[in-house]
Amino acid sequence: MHHGDGTAEAPSGLSGRGMQQSQEEWDLRNRILVETMSELARDYAGDKEGRAVDVGCQQGALTDEMARRTGLSWSGIDPAIEAPMKSADGADLVHGFANELPFEDGSCACVMLANVYEHILPEQRRASLAELHRVLAPGGVVVGQLPNPYFPIESHSRLPFMGWLPVRAQKAYWKLAPVPWPHDFYVVTIKDVRRNAAAVGFEVPLVRNFNYPPEVIPGSVRWAARLLERPMRRFPWAWQFVLRRPSAS
Repeated sequence: MHHGDGTAEAPSGLSGRGMQQSQEEWDLRNRILVETMSELARDYAGDKEGRAVDVGCQQGALTDEMARRTGLSWSGIDPAIEAPMKSADGADLVHGFANELPFEDGSCACVMLANVYEHILPEQRRASLAELHRVLAPGGVVVGQLPNPYFPIESHSRLPFMGWLPVRAQKAYWKLAPVPWPHDFYVVTIKDVRRNAAAVGFEVPLVRNFNYPPEVIPGSVRWAARLLERPMRRFPWAWQFVLRRPSAS
């Protein structure tokens, strides 16, 4: 999970050419992601102590950053993790899926779903949100980010209008993608998050448009990002959101 749009682990072969980010651009991108996600966690989950889970954690780099910036005790799950392991800072990372979390009912104050929802199988989205609801304590929150699949340059492939194509055409077009990861995302928007979140009992206290600054965009096409800054306020690169399990009355 987190392929190409939110991971804290840099992909191999970053060149800074064409639609490939340089290492510096990638690092800035991840710094902004963790700054905004930790801000939402502090604002909506508070600085109180409690368990927090990074769903789709990979090797735990983003998990560790969230632990440094919040008062919460973070761990991570990812289907790619085969055996329990530790992050660089010692967080527990285990195998798991969003719809099968190895945590007790009501045991978490916060769950992060950063650039992961679009990788969940469509038939598992509602079950996954129901599972996040189950593990959250009353008043607990999900903080997340979802790339806009209809943005002119699709975030996973770095190709124009990838998200507008049927899946079969996407997979053929993917052969032109300048990225090392495979096609593993679904076209889904924030409307789907809102609908499924409400269906399983979440409140939705925040949805906001989100764009990285031009400095994160590969230098060769940064001029286009600057020209598009105003329309991107209405048609963003991504959405950030908060889902809250209602507090007990």
